[in-house]
Amino acid sequence: MQTFSSSTTIAAAQQVAWEVMTDHELYARWVPRSQVELEVAGSPEPNGVGAVRVFRIGPVGTYEEITAFEPPHRMAYRVLKIPLPVRNMRSELVLVPSEDDMSCDLHWDSWFEPAIPFTGGVLRQVLASSVARMAAGIAEEAQRRAPSA
Repeated sequence: MQTFSSSTTIAAAQQVAWEVMTDHELYARWVPRSQVELEVAGSPEPNGVGAVRVFRIGPVGTYEEITAFEPPHRMAYRVLKIPLPVRNMRSELVLVPSEDDMSCDLHWDSWFEPAIPFTGGVLRQVLASSVARMAAGIAEEAQRRAPSA
């Protein structure tokens, strides 16, 4: 099992960060030439548990299913299909507010099994880089939406 984590401080209230983090269509902004579609709506929230989102770059798609949706602090997903030799990938995103709720920390933890022996390190680097890009995008968008102090 391979693991990696990302921690990002967001200069916005937890609720603002939550709204950005759970708006799947926004993720296309942070990966050039990509599209994100909600293939199956969740219940009772469209972006919640059971939602299946598809990240496409050209004809290639990564399918993820939301497995936990606990506003405004935790969302988790599992990867159903990915164009990498990866199995059983899961991730959990947790927002931890500051004491004054003027900022929060996004903790993004992921686990996966490499499908090809001895590729775990390289795959971990590729996936961690992608997660870091997404986390930075979430932070930037949430901070843009945050009311000025």
